Amino acid sequence: MNSIMDVSELFDTIREIDLNGVIREIGRDSHVLTQTEIIALAVTGVLGLLICLLGLKMIRVWAALTGLAFGFAAGVTAGGLLGLNGTGMLITGGVLGLILAVLGAALYRVGVFLTVFVSAGSISTYLIVPQDWIGAAICLAIALVAAILAVRFVTALTIIATSVYGAAIAGTAIYHLLPVTGDVILIALCAGICIIGILVQLLLESRKQKKKSLKKAAEIREEKSTANEVERARAMMADLDEMPERSEEVSSDEESGEEYAGEEHEEEYEEDDLEDDDLTIIDLDDEK
Repeated sequence: MNSIMDVSELFDTIREIDLNGVIREIGRDSHVLTQTEIIALAVTGVLGLLICLLGLKMIRVWAALTGLAFGFAAGVTAGGLLGLNGTGMLITGGVLGLILAVLGAALYRVGVFLTVFVSAGSISTYLIVPQDWIGAAICLAIALVAAILAVRFVTALTIIATSVYGAAIAGTAIYHLLPVTGDVILIALCAGICIIGILVQLLLESRKQKKKSLKKAAEIREEKSTANEVERARAMMADLDEMPERSEEVSSDEESGEEYAGEEHEEEYEEDDLEDDDLTIIDLDDEK
């Protein structure tokens, strides 16, 4: 019973937290940041920079974290709507969070969908600041359309969504850590980080594609080399098969040549005998 009461009190405390109020309080000129707030802003800034600079490269990591957080929040909300107690809400949120985390990390396009959905939804909520269900529906529609398009155009939309989302997080955190104020400075800081993030991600993606192209070219060269070696081996085998035929032809030619030479010698001998007979007849005639 005590554990159930503690969990219920924890959820009540979480529900009472006003993030917008906390951000407004931190943004006041008279507010002095505590050590806990400085650490929290620094961690948030680093996380935002990682999302902005390595959004596409670490998409499986972001998908797992996003799926875990989004699934847990959705499970807890669904458990509360179903009237479950604190433990039941925790179990529902944990199970749904783990399922979405595993799916996001294992299935690439599911991870892209989750990451872009949360990024686009957070950005639209930050910009629109919905006050009723109509504004919330608009933000949800924007997130859903962006996520569906990202499944088709993975590289472009993932880079844009993560760069903007990470820049908004990092820029806001860094702005509150700096001893300056002004909306222009905040916008310029977020825009600058966003541009740097897009350029860095494009550079990383171009290197990745270049490595893939070089690997593919090496595979093609290896295939061609193997095919050439096979052709050479076939040609050598064909030459070896033709060698006995050629030797037989040469031997037959030599035999025919020897027979022809023998016939010529026989003819020469016959001619010589005839000449000798003619000379003998002439000598006999002279004696007479």
